[in-house]
Amino acid sequence: MKFTISLILLLVALQASAQEIKPVYSLSILSPTLGVEKSLRANQSLKFSIGNSIGYGSKNGFQNKLFLLRGEYRHYYNLEKRRDEGRLSTTYSGNYVGLFAEPSFIFAKGEESTNLYAGGVWGIQRNYTSHFHLDLSINAGIGQNGFETKAGFRLGFWLK
Repeated sequence: MKFTISLILLLVALQASAQEIKPVYSLSILSPTLGVEKSLRANQSLKFSIGNSIGYGSKNGFQNKLFLLRGEYRHYYNLEKRRDEGRLSTTYSGNYVGLFAEPSFIFAKGEESTNLYAGGVWGIQRNYTSHFHLDLSINAGIGQNGFETKAGFRLGFWLK
């Protein structure tokens, strides 16, 4: 039931954020994740991801969430500077700050649970012309265990 509601909210948010700029789809190969990023207005976007998460957190140590949804509001703060220097600034290549919410679901036998982690994010994303995708982020927020910090590293490919 929670999965169905989360999926419906994801689809409604994607439809509501539809703009003239085409979305950028990304596929991470380190922890299999499919993402879509859509522009809200200049220097702002919504990014939604669905997939598997493997990571290290400040409270729980190494974590392997079997399934997660992630929604992010991002504000890219250096795109004009990148354009002026002649560097790639399209396809959401830049530094960002934002907010995120990440419900995760564990379906392993005897460990079924749902967790929510939400807070702020700072990151660097690069989508190169060769369709290589790199996203490094630092997350800080409130989760099931109180205040947590996490680092994210996504490596893969993007499609337009």
